[in-house]
Amino acid sequence: MDPFPAANAAPADRPDVVLEWRDGPPGRFLDVHNPARDGMTTAYDGQDLHLISGDRSCAIVSSPDGGLTLRCPPAFPLAPLFRTVVRPALQMAAIGHDTAAVHSAAVEIDGRAVLVAGWSESGKTETALALVEDGAGWLSDKWTLLGADAQASAFPVNVGVRRWVLACLPRLANGLPRPARVQVAMAGALARATRPVRRQGSRGGRPAAAAAVAERAVSLVDRAALRTSDIRAAYGQTDDPTRRLPLGTLVLLTTVPGSTVSVETGEPGWSAARLALTGAYERHDWLMLQDRLRYADPSLAGDGRDRTSGAERGILERALAGARILHVRAPFPVDPRRVAAAVREAM
Repeated sequence: MDPFPAANAAPADRPDVVLEWRDGPPGRFLDVHNPARDGMTTAYDGQDLHLISGDRSCAIVSSPDGGLTLRCPPAFPLAPLFRTVVRPALQMAAIGHDTAAVHSAAVEIDGRAVLVAGWSESGKTETALALVEDGAGWLSDKWTLLGADAQASAFPVNVGVRRWVLACLPRLANGLPRPARVQVAMAGALARATRPVRRQGSRGGRPAAAAAVAERAVSLVDRAALRTSDIRAAYGQTDDPTRRLPLGTLVLLTTVPGSTVSVETGEPGWSAARLALTGAYERHDWLMLQDRLRYADPSLAGDGRDRTSGAERGILERALAGARILHVRAPFPVDPRRVAAAVREAM
């Protein structure tokens, strides 16, 4: 949950998501759902959906008040649980607090939040880090909480940094923790060793299959997973990582062919619609879990996807009403310093 510290005392109100460690054998399942293009295995016991990992299962229990309880054995793997259930459930719960989880990175410039948003693999992290190299303060990566009151804050998720971008970010490259340095070095060695195989991929047949395997191997290690605290340490940042900042600027990235980086003024309604759509898409694993539950019990009501997306869009429209909106068209991959410079100039 970095950068949020663990609390020693129980919260005054019921948390939106509760994780309970429950030992013992799983109950009797009535319906098992094997992986279906999503890599997940689930089961239904007549009341709750269970996420399966090996011989262990975690029950996903919804309560009438809208909260969620996860009942898992102690050895249940946390990484898929957080990725598939905990984080999207927290984001959905945020809507009830008049807050949207924006698919964006965020930095602080002149005491205000600058959100860098866009579709997946459009350069959000890279642009935000380039702004930090230029003096901005780091706030969040991949997701940012934004209230209808236009206050922004971090969301707990790791920062994925690609190896190639480190050449453009010397301060971060020099401040990487040792495990990340080792991973980056290994990724570089693997990329060099497999370059001949990957270049033969266009020939088809066995060379193409071998090239695909090599590309997959390189991609798995070519991005270092850093914590927010690692990023802050690399840049010598000592302010409150959980601070809330008034929204100053939304940078909405659109990936385009060519080499030109251009900036134009955006409109709140159009921008809010795009942000709500990409946020919903990024939560597709969670939505597919709901589909599995309704398959097990078709009498259950729908998850209200359109209603939820509409509510999130409304929150975003209010939050963006007084903000500067910059629609940035840029290729990707690209030197993020070019994008950051264009943003700075437009601001």
